[in-house]
Amino acid sequence: MRLKKIVLLSCVAGFLVGCSASAVSRDQLGQTLTVESLKYLPDKVSETSGLAEFGRYLWTINDSGGKDSVYAFDKKSYGFVKRIKIEDAKNKDWESLAQDDESLFIADCGNNKGKRKKLDLYKVDWKKLVEAKNKDKVASKKISFSYADRGASEEGKQHNFDCEALTVVDNDLWLFTKNRGDLQTRLYALSKNKSQQKIKPLMTLPVSGLVTAADYNEKSNQLVLLGYQKASVFGQSFIWIIDIEAGLPVWESAVYHTILPYGQWESVIWESADQLLLTSEKSPLGAQQIGRLRLSN
Repeated sequence: MRLKKIVLLSCVAGFLVGCSASAVSRDQLGQTLTVESLKYLPDKVSETSGLAEFGRYLWTINDSGGKDSVYAFDKKSYGFVKRIKIEDAKNKDWESLAQDDESLFIADCGNNKGKRKKLDLYKVDWKKLVEAKNKDKVASKKISFSYADRGASEEGKQHNFDCEALTVVDNDLWLFTKNRGDLQTRLYALSKNKSQQKIKPLMTLPVSGLVTAADYNEKSNQLVLLGYQKASVFGQSFIWIIDIEAGLPVWESAVYHTILPYGQWESVIWESADQLLLTSEKSPLGAQQIGRLRLSN
């Protein structure tokens, strides 16, 4: 019943903010897709804000206020398995997870008020995470970075230097900003290994909303961006599916899909070529949960 109410609210919201996608060209408009709710998650991850898949597990984190830990769930039953404390790390505002075959990257990049000038990533060895038992500790390596294009006054509610999205593309980490001011996103590339970095934007994408997560599918060479648009108390969630060619997003062929129900969807990963897994944190729109989104019927 709760999910039905949220779907109804999302439909009403979509009508009221129908103009919110007006900046999206008609050629880029895709379908309205509905998330299949798979399981409500326990309160220990009520602020789930990142998602990764490795071994037999799905992995998530909580954002600001959460423990300096990653949480493993069985990827078939979605049941909780273990919590691993990350050493030499502090959860100021953990917002995203990214991965390659050897490491998990935790992005401490949240910057709601625009006051943070130095941000961090934590690199953790997958083998150690998989072998660790519940409540064990695993070491991390810190990667610190700052924005080369940040101005002297970039604070307040409408700044363009928040961030909640990180993914691995080939040999780089791609970071996408959450622009509260102009509702676009800037793409930056980071080294996986350099401990101190000052990063410059590669390009700006007119996503017409606030980006909360990203993931790259190396088999299909496609990027997904998850986000939302908000007007007053209503809003709508969306994804962009973007082809990657010659190491950059091809915006001309990007496709925008509205997502129902509207919720605080905070993370996304590719489950297959035409399916995504998402998590939403607890909010007035609903409880924390994991869901599946099918891109084709």
